[in-house]
Amino acid sequence: MVNEFTYYIDGKPYLVTVKYKRMKNTYIRFDGSSFKITCPYHTSLKWIKSGLDKRAKRILERSVKANAIGDDYIYLLGEKIPLSYPGEILFTDSSKMTFKDEKELNKKLKKWFLEILTYRTDFYAKQMHAPSYFVKLRQMKSRYGSNNRRTQTITYSLTLIHYSLEIIDSVIIHELTHCFVYDHSDNFYRLLYKYCPNYDNLRKKLINVEFK
Repeated sequence: MVNEFTYYIDGKPYLVTVKYKRMKNTYIRFDGSSFKITCPYHTSLKWIKSGLDKRAKRILERSVKANAIGDDYIYLLGEKIPLSYPGEILFTDSSKMTFKDEKELNKKLKKWFLEILTYRTDFYAKQMHAPSYFVKLRQMKSRYGSNNRRTQTITYSLTLIHYSLEIIDSVIIHELTHCFVYDHSDNFYRLLYKYCPNYDNLRKKLINVEFK
């Protein structure tokens, strides 16, 4: 079920899209042009608008400030890294990534991040006694991860590259939990909290574009 309406901030109209799901909490995010809200079934429109009155302006201001990539920096795994072209990035394990331009950097970063996601997905799959999954990475506007149980494939959003490993792990555990419970029922959250007790706090950071 989806609902849409226009919400005004300082006289400027913003489209608000509300999706109702089987879940416990309500999440509000700004995607650069409109607000996206996911909330439990039977949440009233009055309650949703009240939440926007309290949080929308702050979320909008934070989204303007929290740019993952600037002219001379990029956030990687929650850390702000100086950036120039041509240039290099020195990682904490003393490995180094060199690049001549933005295209080469993006290509190398995607390969590097896919390796991290594959390793960490495999690690948590073993911890949770979940099946082994093939990992993909692509740009996704409306979600951070997707579990296809038929093909045993988890696809992650490239946006996650900017967030801390702790936040990334919360998404990995979320998707692996769907191996056992497909919907967002109470059983789903009980299992999720077992492996990620601070999930709600990490999810808020993700939604509020707090990289660390």
